Amino acid sequence: MSNRKPGFLKEWMLNFNWGMLAFVFHRITGLALVLYIVLHIYSVGHSLGGGDSFNQMMEGYNTPLGHVLEYFLLLAVLWHMFNGIRITVTDFLRFSHKQKVLILWVFILSGIIALASLFRFIPGLKILFGGS
Repeated sequence: MSNRKPGFLKEWMLNFNWGMLAFVFHRITGLALVLYIVLHIYSVGHSLGGGDSFNQMMEGYNTPLGHVLEYFLLLAVLWHMFNGIRITVTDFLRFSHKQKVLILWVFILSGIIALASLFRFIPGLKILFGGS
């Protein structure tokens, strides 16, 4: 008989719950925001090389890929912010019995703002959907 424990994904599928999903998303978005801060410091550091160096760096981000990555940054910030507020409310106001409802609100608020800002962050979508 094997004493081998099931892997992360198998365990997750066997014991799936929304709290675990919120936990994983919170960790992933936290890591994404740390990576963004490193990239941000690198980009702003180009201002030390003068205005032309900084402008050239910023032009590199003004691409379709840059717009999509900026939108993903928004998604990470939204999830991390609203889930952090949920965790704080749960800890300090003793709402642990309302976890499922609060997690649902995190999804709803993040989704509404993400959908409302989609065309703003990815201008090329307006052309695909017949906008000007």
